[in-house]
Amino acid sequence: MSMHYTTNEKIEQVKNRLFVAIDVGKWLLHVKYMDHTRIVFNQKTYRFSNSSKGFKDLLDCTKTMQESIGYDEAVFGMEPTGHYWLNLAIKLESMGLMVVTVNQNHMKKIEEVVDGSQKKDDNKDPEGIGLLMALGDWTPYYRPEGIYAEIRKAYRLLEGCTEDTTRYTNELHGYLDKHLPGYESCFGKGKGVTCALSLAVLKKAALPEDILDLGIEGILNIWKESGLHGTKIRAEKIINAMLDSKGYAIIDGAETARYELGCIIRKLELAIETEEGAEKLVRKTVVLIPGAQHLLGIKGISYRTVAGFFAIVGDLKKRFSNAKQLVKLAGLNIIIRSSGKHKGEARISKRGCPELRTALYRVLTALLENTPAFKPLKDHFMKRTDNPLKPIKANIAMCNKLLRIFYAMVTHDEDFDEKKMLGDIKRMDNTRVSSAVTEAGKLANQLDLVLYGMKGEVITGEGMEMIRKICRAMKGLVASAERGSVKEAVPDAIGS
Repeated sequence: MSMHYTTNEKIEQVKNRLFVAIDVGKWLLHVKYMDHTRIVFNQKTYRFSNSSKGFKDLLDCTKTMQESIGYDEAVFGMEPTGHYWLNLAIKLESMGLMVVTVNQNHMKKIEEVVDGSQKKDDNKDPEGIGLLMALGDWTPYYRPEGIYAEIRKAYRLLEGCTEDTTRYTNELHGYLDKHLPGYESCFGKGKGVTCALSLAVLKKAALPEDILDLGIEGILNIWKESGLHGTKIRAEKIINAMLDSKGYAIIDGAETARYELGCIIRKLELAIETEEGAEKLVRKTVVLIPGAQHLLGIKGISYRTVAGFFAIVGDLKKRFSNAKQLVKLAGLNIIIRSSGKHKGEARISKRGCPELRTALYRVLTALLENTPAFKPLKDHFMKRTDNPLKPIKANIAMCNKLLRIFYAMVTHDEDFDEKKMLGDIKRMDNTRVSSAVTEAGKLANQLDLVLYGMKGEVITGEGMEMIRKICRAMKGLVASAERGSVKEAVPDAIGS
């Protein structure tokens, strides 16, 4: 099922179905049966175990309820919290049953609508889910299949391995700051103290006195035995650093410190090894996704970025009918909170997937550095006459634009075209010019009416002032058209 439905269409789809509203927990499923009129058929919540047996009991109970009420079909709705709902949703969907999910934020806001109180419990939550289903406030359950399931799993594995590597690297830095100050300065940027040369020494020496006992020759022998090519200059640098910081290092609990460093190194090496394996798996998988090669052809976009994009959005052609839906998924859609004379500031909703927004913002930095075509686009957002943006907001606008570019490239099976992207700037400016011409045409009609109404009469001072006012407005619109922007609509000169 794709995301091609408006709210009214969603309401119509579930109108003649029995609602099976399920609040999913780790051990229990709390279920209430409802319909689109919000009638609850079981005031007491039914409870089933979240297991294979409980699943069968749920289906049997639902079938009995359908027969007693007279509904031929049912729709199963649930809140996608944690991972407890996945087994249930996948099993239901594989049987050809309709499964929908409701937004967690909407669940928090609808609690009081259910019974007029702020109370929240397992008996009340299913009713809130059913109410959202009746309002059409639900999303079809999407289950990635084939290559999209593989890339989602592989990317999440890679992200977890990267977090582990970062965590254990930070633990190593913390240990070195306390027990081996100055050691980090002996290694360059990049992998730094996590490189093979550094770890080979740390496996044999955990404190300054241990490194000094090894000496320059001992360090060189460690590297030689490990098959590493370390220089004598680096070994001397390590010894000198330990001599300088020997009196500043913490040496209390020496035996425990040595064991601690060994544990950190073992965890770090395993994390690095698993991360490298996961990265190879992601690289091998992402190239098989339709449209991925087009995105990889953009200079500055890495395998990891493309993998993260498809891991989150899945099959673009199947799930989305236009780029606006994709922008909304990322939480980049613009919202304004206004009331009466107050008009709030425009901002992004942030109600979508934060991982997608983060990935877009990171790749944008690389694109601005490596792909010259993106710099004029950002300059346009910042320097345009009509609503110029500050740097941060310009970056957000660029992320929005980047999503639309990705969508067009994948769905139309096209490579990145710099000229086509930059041509959008001229098209947007032409749209504003057209607006200026339209407004000028309206004023010309007003001027014609004024002159026709005064035909054969002496033009008074008031009439002359009206004509001058219309002429000034027309000159302003001509100037706006030359700049390529229209700041605001011109008021009706006759009415004023």
